[in-house]
Amino acid sequence: MRSLILETPKDPSSLKLVDSDLAVPGKNQVRLKMTSMGLNRGDLLYCQGRYFFQSPKNSRVGFEGAGIIDAIGDDLFESDFKIGDRVALLPMSFDISQQGCFSDYGLFETKSLIPSPTNIPDDETGSFWMAFLTAWGGMVECGGLSRSETVVITAASSSVGLAAIQIAKMLGAKVIATSSHESKSKTLFDNGADHVVIFPSNLENEALSKANEHYVDSVRAFTKGKGSDLVFDAVAGPASYGLVKASTQGGRIIFQGMLDRRPMDIHAGVLMKRRLSLRGYTLDETLEHENKRKAAIDSISAGFATKQLKPVIAKKYSLAEFDGAFAQLKLNQHIGKIVLVP
Repeated sequence: MRSLILETPKDPSSLKLVDSDLAVPGKNQVRLKMTSMGLNRGDLLYCQGRYFFQSPKNSRVGFEGAGIIDAIGDDLFESDFKIGDRVALLPMSFDISQQGCFSDYGLFETKSLIPSPTNIPDDETGSFWMAFLTAWGGMVECGGLSRSETVVITAASSSVGLAAIQIAKMLGAKVIATSSHESKSKTLFDNGADHVVIFPSNLENEALSKANEHYVDSVRAFTKGKGSDLVFDAVAGPASYGLVKASTQGGRIIFQGMLDRRPMDIHAGVLMKRRLSLRGYTLDETLEHENKRKAAIDSISAGFATKQLKPVIAKKYSLAEFDGAFAQLKLNQHIGKIVLVP
């Protein structure tokens, strides 16, 4: 079988496909014949040595995927999972360095398995759990989004952003989506956004100030002067000034990414006057608690069953074309999820 390996830590150019023998599942393990794998920004950061944990030499790669069970451990013949079942992997529930799922096959414990929705094709089932779990955990569980509230979703054309739009609409909220490119507006509206604000990235000085003021004016106009109830932000940086200024009294801002690594522009006096709540979120917060994890999985699965939720695919690459997939990810111009298929 083929597996993608990072030979040298912090060096994405050392990624290569290597061949190995087909492994046999051990105790409490199943073997998956992989059918699709989602490429996330975390994969690139991991290969660059910029993720929350570092890779060893000759590390496997791949945080997210799905497949079909083709073998089970000897102790699992009475388990809920059977040969032929279509399942996805619960993100962050396995050792990436040893079990990274960018591979033809993989061995995983049953605790890492999620039944795949019946109405999603095999070549897409590995593309959405990371995004939808992040969006649900950060926006709903952590951010407390409720019906009729207005949520701002930044970098909304990303896989997490599009998942957040769909979830917010499923819950009955109003959505303001931001994007750096006008060309992405149609996709945002097609996925449920009620209003789109164009906010170009990497601006400085006067251009940044004008973009912040345009954002504030747009949000206030859409909300009839009230401001946003919740912001689900993937950018941070100096654009945080506008997020704060356009928030309603008692509003919440959840930071779930830092696409802009410059310092945030937030004045403590404004936070106190407006009684705003600012909070950071990572997916671990949801996955580490059984009740939160189950609630998120059940809610998202129900959304897929009713077709209120759907994966948005930017492009599919074969596993052998991994270099092209990573190159497209680096450009940061795609809409939705880049998918690898064996």
